[in-house]
Amino acid sequence: MKAAPVASSTPPRRRGWRLAGWLALALVLGLAFWGYTTPEMQIHWENLASLCGF
Repeated sequence: MKAAPVASSTPPRRRGWRLAGWLALALVLGLAFWGYTTPEMQIHWENLASLCGF
């Protein structure tokens, strides 16, 4: 007998929001790292944290 295919644990709508969240996080962290490596960009980790609500 063949086993029935297992459905994904998260519905497609939630998967899309989760993917969007991870992409937003990667974008913010990438911009922060870029600002950290270029001295002419006046972006500091404290400013990034305050923008994120920490």
